[in-house]
Amino acid sequence: MKIILTREEEDIEKDKKLFEKEGFTVIELPLIKATSLDFELPLSDYDYIVFQSKRAIRYFLEKEQIPDKAKIIVVGRKTAEELKKYGYKADLIPDEENVQGLVRLFKKLRKGKVLIPRSKIGRDELIEFLRRENFTVFPVNVYTVEPVLYDERFLLEKLKGDFIVFYSPSAVKAFFANLQKYGIGKEKLRLKYIAIGKTTKESLYSFDVKDVLIPQKPNTEHIIKLLKSVA
Repeated sequence: MKIILTREEEDIEKDKKLFEKEGFTVIELPLIKATSLDFELPLSDYDYIVFQSKRAIRYFLEKEQIPDKAKIIVVGRKTAEELKKYGYKADLIPDEENVQGLVRLFKKLRKGKVLIPRSKIGRDELIEFLRRENFTVFPVNVYTVEPVLYDERFLLEKLKGDFIVFYSPSAVKAFFANLQKYGIGKEKLRLKYIAIGKTTKESLYSFDVKDVLIPQKPNTEHIIKLLKSVA
């Protein structure tokens, strides 16, 4: 079975070994590239700092330290593992590892100042919720994500797989930007789609992809379990 991976190149290299160990053939198609941005913190103290991705941790901590006394909230366990690499431990992780889980978590917390290091093109759902709930929110763009566009012949060769796996809405948008550039209809490809979680699944829905599989938990190990169950 051929699996197309669409993350950044360095992430694909890590995941590739896990897929190949289970007997899958990996096709590498990096669709996004992240780059750091210059930023300044508006304040020196916060009640909470929220990380919604490993990239946000990486690009924030390359230039700043986590403010003293701020409770560290991360979206999931994989993000918490990334945080540990920099010598920090997450204080809170939602039961449901997505934005909806963060929303439910914040409903239980006292009001305060929230720092959110994020992507410049990130979704505003959490920010909007926190503001409605009278938290003081400070979004800080620490990186941006750009699509990787390919030559048509190269692209079509890479898309000769069975499943294509998306880990972010950014990769979904980049995928369809490539298809639209050459007028390629998704029906022509006969691919089956896997999304890491609900947010990425919703992004695929917005491009009229209705039959999307998602793993029980949002990580590569559970994507592999899902693939083995449908193989």
